[in-house]
Amino acid sequence: QGVKPHRGPTAPRPRDAEMALTELGPSWTDGAQVEERKLQEYFHRKNHSLLLKGAAQTLKHTLDPLPTTSAPDGLVHLGDTLMLRSSCTGGLLQADVQDPVEVNDNSRREAVGMALSCGQMLAPCARNVLTVSRVSDDDGFPDDGCLRYGQVIRLGASMALSERQMYLFAVDGAARAQALGEREDSVVCLYPRAVAGAQWRVERAQAGEDDGRVRLGAPVRLESVVTSHALASDEKLRMTSYGNECRVFGSALQPGVPVGVAEVARVAWSFVDSQWAEEVVAAARKVDRGGHIRGFDGDPAAPEAAKYLAGLYIPKGWGSDPGDLLQNSGKRADHDLAILEGEQGSAGRKVLSRILPFIRNAGMHVARRLRWMCVQADVHGAGVLPLRSFSGVLSWSAIRLRDDELASLLEILRPEQDSELIDYRRFFALMAPPLGEVRGAVVRDAYAKLRSKAPGNLVEVAHLQRLWDPKCHPDVQSGAMSASDARDEFMRQWDIADADGLVSYEEFLDYYQDVSMAVDSNELFVEIVRRAWGL
Repeated sequence: QGVKPHRGPTAPRPRDAEMALTELGPSWTDGAQVEERKLQEYFHRKNHSLLLKGAAQTLKHTLDPLPTTSAPDGLVHLGDTLMLRSSCTGGLLQADVQDPVEVNDNSRREAVGMALSCGQMLAPCARNVLTVSRVSDDDGFPDDGCLRYGQVIRLGASMALSERQMYLFAVDGAARAQALGEREDSVVCLYPRAVAGAQWRVERAQAGEDDGRVRLGAPVRLESVVTSHALASDEKLRMTSYGNECRVFGSALQPGVPVGVAEVARVAWSFVDSQWAEEVVAAARKVDRGGHIRGFDGDPAAPEAAKYLAGLYIPKGWGSDPGDLLQNSGKRADHDLAILEGEQGSAGRKVLSRILPFIRNAGMHVARRLRWMCVQADVHGAGVLPLRSFSGVLSWSAIRLRDDELASLLEILRPEQDSELIDYRRFFALMAPPLGEVRGAVVRDAYAKLRSKAPGNLVEVAHLQRLWDPKCHPDVQSGAMSASDARDEFMRQWDIADADGLVSYEEFLDYYQDVSMAVDSNELFVEIVRRAWGL
């Protein structure tokens, strides 16, 4: 009872978003959640491929091939130009020229660093080639030019990457990590100063017998002289200008605490050269379409192939020379896009990837209006509409779909096989899943404040009208809408169905579930709610 949005007496949209999935039954719930995961994966993979394709053109100077040092003796020498391969991800340490990192090294002049990640494009280039240099000639190690365990070095990036010489650099991130409630890892980046944070001690990643000299391909651990943290990477992804790549950071190893296998892999790296990259391509050419290495039993090179490919993602269905896909960003992007668009259901997800952002950007209340229109057209309250009726609702927001696009949507939004109906509840569920803890918490806080200011703790529409601040509306902030128009629009979201005009928490939550569809980031959503009610 009380204030009712325009949902109709048999509206299938339940009051509580979490309760909604339960009441609709496990099959609908599972289907919606599975399709949501597939849609998010589609967005994720497509965005990665488009970024990679764009980088191949706009950041070409950072991807042009660069030679590395050739070492016939298999040893790492001071002055060598090499790459660093992660034992955890199988990829190479890479720099992102378009992702600046603010660093305070306690010097008078400010300088900006460059973010790092671990990517699986294996061609030696400005992004990943580093020069090994000795910090001090009086470090107590022999002067035969070979790098030894325990020696302190700097790793300098290629001058083709930046006008200033950049060095691998560790920043103590204890304060930042504590503020975020994370473990005390440190920030690692490239930095244009050869200060103490750019000094790294080379240690063995695993115990073993050797003559003390570091060999190409041998697992090493690079420990910062300043933070005592080890250079690390794991499989958590971060968005870069080159697509999705694995994060790189400084791992805080505790002295005397046994290190597990996973932790060893995170901090284990190896110096590799151009010959290694060529051997990876040769190994990849031995992989058949089933992911098996051809001739493993009879070919003495096959075990080596398995070693080189450990940890690497090898795309299926090469369709071309594997070397192109491992070393050419543009061809890899085209390949991944072709594979993605060929998967079952991808045509419908492609349509969704076009229209969902359009609806979100159309305005804070457009998604809510569309849902109302679907509910009003659903005369049986079944949560479904004929395909043409759903198309007509979308046309209200200037979305016109071709017949083939409608057919693709039907494939992923029909409630059952061979049905000609669209499950519009699933459509809106894909657009905005149930409010998470961050968004739900600020909505609860807002309603609690409204109750505290209402006589008898009963919230009415009059309270909403009096207390809502139109400056929370993004269009008011941008100047595209006046405050009075925003207030009128807000009040039209509430339909007084009963004389008492009460607004329950469920109805308040229902409103913000719809608003959530138009807001991508948690930070912006929280700011909208806080500003609306003066939290």
